[in-house]
Amino acid sequence: MHKMDFSTKRITIAIVLISFLMMLIVSNLPFKAKPFGDITFHEESKNMALFIKGDIPFDKVVITKAPGPILFYTPAYLLAPSDANDDELWVYGVVFTSIIITISLLLIFRIATSFFSKEVGLLSLLLFFIFPIHCYYSLGIIGEAPAFFSLALAIYGWAIAFHEPNRKLGWIVMTLGLWFLILNRPNAMLILGIGFLVIFYSFFKNKIFFNTYGKKIAVTFFSIGVLGIGVLQLAKYITGNKSGMNQSSYFYYVAHQGRFEFREEPTDFRFWDNDFRSDSKDYQNWSKSGEYLTKVMEKTNRSYEEVYKEFLINDAIEHPFWFTRQFFVKCIYGHLYFINSISPEKFVMGPFKGSMGYWIFILIINSINLLIIAGAFLFLIKQRNLIDYWIFWSIIIALLIFHGLIYMEPRYLFPSRVALYIMSAAGLYRLRWVKNIINRMAVYLFPISKNDKF
Repeated sequence: MHKMDFSTKRITIAIVLISFLMMLIVSNLPFKAKPFGDITFHEESKNMALFIKGDIPFDKVVITKAPGPILFYTPAYLLAPSDANDDELWVYGVVFTSIIITISLLLIFRIATSFFSKEVGLLSLLLFFIFPIHCYYSLGIIGEAPAFFSLALAIYGWAIAFHEPNRKLGWIVMTLGLWFLILNRPNAMLILGIGFLVIFYSFFKNKIFFNTYGKKIAVTFFSIGVLGIGVLQLAKYITGNKSGMNQSSYFYYVAHQGRFEFREEPTDFRFWDNDFRSDSKDYQNWSKSGEYLTKVMEKTNRSYEEVYKEFLINDAIEHPFWFTRQFFVKCIYGHLYFINSISPEKFVMGPFKGSMGYWIFILIINSINLLIIAGAFLFLIKQRNLIDYWIFWSIIIALLIFHGLIYMEPRYLFPSRVALYIMSAAGLYRLRWVKNIINRMAVYLFPISKNDKF
């Protein structure tokens, strides 16, 4: 293990400059993330900012989904004029997000340096720049970027706490990071459950880890729970009865979608949207099921949550094969990337044109992605004391379990790429030819490059 060294300025400058360049390149690609996602986070952040400025009354302010993105984008919108239109607010939001993502990369380098070496830190960054999916998601007012930053902050806190367990700073930073991660992606809450299993395991199998970190991790999780419940209750208070949609009903809505995702069409990877899946059997059956459940609510006078909860439980029990197959297909789908904003026939990007160019490009980006995953597997196979890296692999497991059971889109796993890329870099650096290349590059970036072994 290596104590963090913040003396390297060249890599910091390189991260900032390359990040700026990559953002410009990605922003000019023929395909982009939806500027405002599903519009919810944008509208609610805008109203929150206008309320704070005193431009609209409190009854216009709601938080119907995860509160984290509202807390993230509202400060950026506060900097904009009160009469700014949506496009102008988007600029404020994207500039702010780009800065935060760049800070996240700086944290990622320091995390990798702390646990492994500067060379592994450099390789982690190269993986991000080779496959800059973080830039893509930075161009939308969505929850992915704040969740990405949250996990980077949490793991950075663990890096400090791991090396200096008696220093409060690391535990505070990790607490804030995981807390904000859950506020942005409530599904990530499963990491707390996995964390308690780690504590339980260490109590019997790794007394040194338990005595050093176990109790402190438990206190951290308790603090996260208290903070999380507090913010969720505040969000409920703010929303009150001002919206027909709340976090509970939204969960059941998404879970209902998930019961039909890859149900009878396990190889149909088209985006779950009427524009792309209108002819899909699974999509059509989902729509019919929603209509049926609406009639059930009207006839029985039962709540949305009651009717949908009953359906979800009964459906899983009645179709165990579909349920199991869907779980594994969703986990695979979560690691594949497709471009849905443009049809293959109309695809044009440099030498890649038409349907053939589209699929060649998709093959290239997914091959890079699979290489990154392979590096992470190599790390998990070769690395000793995996319990020391619990926060790395537990977030991936947590998101896979939740979205494998509920509903999956590749973007939902994006925050875990903070951990995935670092593990992948640590794994790939074990390969001699990769190590030689990175060491040569490191000579020009670091005043003194030490080939640390781990």
